[in-house]
Amino acid sequence: MVITVAFIGYLVAGPLGAILAAIGVFSPLFLRHLPGALLSADRQEPPDQSVRQWVTAAATGAIAGAAFVLGRRAIVDLPTVLIALMTFIVLSKIKKSRAVVILGAGFVGCLLGG
Repeated sequence: MVITVAFIGYLVAGPLGAILAAIGVFSPLFLRHLPGALLSADRQEPPDQSVRQWVTAAATGAIAGAAFVLGRRAIVDLPTVLIALMTFIVLSKIKKSRAVVILGAGFVGCLLGG
């Protein structure tokens, strides 16, 4: 996830944007739970549920941001629009099947591009 956040930050504002994006996404999580982790007598306890929720929300935001930025740069003509639509349809109909998406996109790409 750090790579995705840093990548989006880099696309928007270069190397400094990458660093600031990663710090901005993860610092609230660490600052909120750092005192409890340092003062906890039992280091074997499972992580707090809210930590998982924060990490999931941060990952979802980073992935959505990456998809938006990459989609704007990648979907530039009719063949790429068709491949994106086919991918969306397959993902919405057939759950958990990355192989079908990859094969379908390759098939459409071969039909459109030769």
